[in-house]
Amino acid sequence: MRQPGARGAGGILDVAGGIPGRLRHAYARSEARRVWLFTGLLGLAAVIGYWTIVRGLEPLVAPFHLPWPLLALGFMAAEAKVIVVHFRRESHSFSLSEIPAVAGLFFFTPNEYIVSVLTGSAIAMLLTSRVSAVKLGFNLANFAVIAVVDLAIFHALAVPGAGVPGLRDWLAAFAATLSASVVCVFAIATAITLSGGAPQFQKLPEMVRFGAMVAMANTSLALLAVTVMWNDATAVWLLVIPLVTVYLAYGAYVSEREKHERLELLYQSSRILQHSPELDSALVALLDHARNMFRAEVAEILLQTRGGPGALRTTSFQGAEPEVMVPASWDEDDPVTRQLESQRRAFFRGPSEGDVDGRSIRQAMVTPLMGESGMIGSMTVANRLTEGTAFDDDDLRLLETLANQAAVALENGQLEQSLAELSRLKEQLRYQAYHDPLTGLANRAMFAEQVERQLAELSGGDVVAVLFLDLDDFKVVNDTLGHAAGDRLLTAVAERIKSCIRSEDLAARLGGDEFALLLVDEDGLNRANAVAHRIIEALQVSFAIAGQDLVVGGSIGIAVGRDSNQHTDELLRNADVAMYTAKAGGKRRVAVFDPTMHAAIVARHALSAELARSIGQGELVVHYQPIVELATGRTTAVEALVRWRHPTRGLIGPDAFIGVAEESGVILALGRWVLAEAARQVAVWDAEGDLDPDFFVSVNLSPLQVQQVEFIDEIESALEVIGLAPHRLVLELTETSMFQDTQATIAKLHALRDRGVRIAVDDFGTGYSSLGYLRQFPVDILKIAREFVVPADRDVEEWAFAHAIVALGQTLGLEIVAEGIEAGAQVERLRELGCELGQGYHFSRPMSARELATNLGFPPRSATSDADAAGRLLDAAAADGAGAAGDGRGRHVGALEAGT
Repeated sequence: MRQPGARGAGGILDVAGGIPGRLRHAYARSEARRVWLFTGLLGLAAVIGYWTIVRGLEPLVAPFHLPWPLLALGFMAAEAKVIVVHFRRESHSFSLSEIPAVAGLFFFTPNEYIVSVLTGSAIAMLLTSRVSAVKLGFNLANFAVIAVVDLAIFHALAVPGAGVPGLRDWLAAFAATLSASVVCVFAIATAITLSGGAPQFQKLPEMVRFGAMVAMANTSLALLAVTVMWNDATAVWLLVIPLVTVYLAYGAYVSEREKHERLELLYQSSRILQHSPELDSALVALLDHARNMFRAEVAEILLQTRGGPGALRTTSFQGAEPEVMVPASWDEDDPVTRQLESQRRAFFRGPSEGDVDGRSIRQAMVTPLMGESGMIGSMTVANRLTEGTAFDDDDLRLLETLANQAAVALENGQLEQSLAELSRLKEQLRYQAYHDPLTGLANRAMFAEQVERQLAELSGGDVVAVLFLDLDDFKVVNDTLGHAAGDRLLTAVAERIKSCIRSEDLAARLGGDEFALLLVDEDGLNRANAVAHRIIEALQVSFAIAGQDLVVGGSIGIAVGRDSNQHTDELLRNADVAMYTAKAGGKRRVAVFDPTMHAAIVARHALSAELARSIGQGELVVHYQPIVELATGRTTAVEALVRWRHPTRGLIGPDAFIGVAEESGVILALGRWVLAEAARQVAVWDAEGDLDPDFFVSVNLSPLQVQQVEFIDEIESALEVIGLAPHRLVLELTETSMFQDTQATIAKLHALRDRGVRIAVDDFGTGYSSLGYLRQFPVDILKIAREFVVPADRDVEEWAFAHAIVALGQTLGLEIVAEGIEAGAQVERLRELGCELGQGYHFSRPMSARELATNLGFPPRSATSDADAAGRLLDAAAADGAGAAGDGRGRHVGALEAGT
């Protein structure tokens, strides 16, 4: 018995059958190339074997000579009538081909033997099935190799010219057919694996064992025939009965095996329906089982929904994810539906009768699902995977039995309950699609729908009010306490918002820390304003989060919709603009949108573009405010503060443009420019010997600057190029900016401090710092915020914060600078507290470098001196200005402030 390569491998060459469209064709082409390459190697092996071994072999001396077409006819008959055993996508064929093969070894020349094998097998394949080129090529190459192996082994062991075949000749025949069987099995397994099927080599022992057993039986019959023919050719007809008996026995064995498999498959399908707890999982498992049972590409069940024309479709695909309970239609006018309704039994569908879920049909079987109350749906199995095979009547009857079994189980067991569960699941999915998973509030999609609906239903003098809420400094909570704490805070904020509105109002979370509210109001917006202020007041009450009491403010913008011509996006955009205006006005405020706000936003964008250009056009200037030793009145340092000398608006303070710079990202180039210019000026004074040894310049940093990867390199480069000693530079950061990306910030500040640069905390006590973190940060100076430097005649309690900060600084060995000093009595009070340094209008307002040099008694030339190296660095910083927009967003650039 043999396993012809075409039949063994042909069932797997369509391994990409489950892959749609061009991907499938590309995959198939890739498979074909691999199989063609292997076919070429087999053919080359056959040619080499023939040329080196077979061509020189002498035929056995037989008592008579037969024409080679007779042997070819024998091979054709053996290969045309094969026993096929299917397994999923694979089909393996077993034939009586050893009988003509053994006869050919004894009665025909080697050349006649090879020609007969190739001719007979090729004719059999072409006549019995539609054969692809790759399949035919592999077959012929495989048969050629097998023929060479047969001849080489047989002639190596047989005794030529010894008369009647004896024991050695018989053993030679057994060795030849067994070896050929093993070679064939290996070739088939390799072809299956190369063509994209599951690797076959783990099955080799079983395939070889079964093939060898059948080959032994067939070879025994063949040798019996050879012996009879050698002695008396007329007695050969006596072998017809045992040969037919063997063939029928093979067929009966396969038939019984298939019957057993079908019963087992039906039993398994029953277990699937009985033991799957959910309808969707039961249907998917049943359809996967049906695809394997019928070796099909697609299996589908369509269940009618009760009380309507709809249906639910579940589909299982070869090589793709299933589609479960997809809404579909039950079209009474569809030809397939009409045939199901009229015949109430299974039938075949052809390629001209539509498709299954967008996949073209080569052949399909369709059967109704018949319950006790009538037809509850249909079941379809389409596209046989095994090449060259089709569904037959036995398959159709088996599918009908499976469908009847499934219908009874579905109707009596799970169907009603599962469809009800499906409705509940749909509602749950709809809820999830329209609600925020964290807070349970409506999401953007639901909010948009409700705004459109409310606008369409407006009547009388009513208007639609959209409120846009953005939390103030929420990012700081995430950065300091972690995202889990931030999520808990958002959930708590959502509860506060819901407590401030009526049941008919709608609250939504749009994303991040942005919320929106929808309510119907009168034209005066009295209720909308009341709700907005109520929410802001509610947020003033602290939240207990992660063991801390947090207070987060909020800014709210309100937009009004008056007719259905307006859209949700427009109202949300207007409310966002109003919220931004409220936040810019000092946070924790409410603003109602008006068109001038939009104009202001446009103006801010224009200002941002001008600011980016100004860095490269020399319009920026640095002013300096002295930092004074309170005990002596001596100026020991200066703080660098930026101004914009606008070509049309004159000198502009930082309050007018720093916020714009932060939003656009221009702050990065601006901050670099201020640092370079301030360092240059102090380096000039230092080089001319006008400064005290401890004199320093304090430059504020944007948190965005600290977050840049190249931050340390930029500081080092500025100091080196300008020639400023590191101890003369102090970098100021606010507590809020220090707590963004805390560990990375700590590492960078330590690196700077190691290089001699000192660090100051600006506006200490107004942010989110803790003593634990203060111990970790490499801080040298604490600056007392001006809020804590109160008039000297105030109560002691109002000076308590300043006193505490001074005491803390002394304990930690830090210098203390008080900001915002406006009267001499404040100086006295601060000296009593132990504060060392101070700055404010009491001593001096910020002034230009020339004015400062005059006040300090420096030579006049010092204010305008320049250095080429410093100029190059400033030019580089200015060149970055135009491209800086969009680098990021910051919240505070303390150094670029107006001064105190």
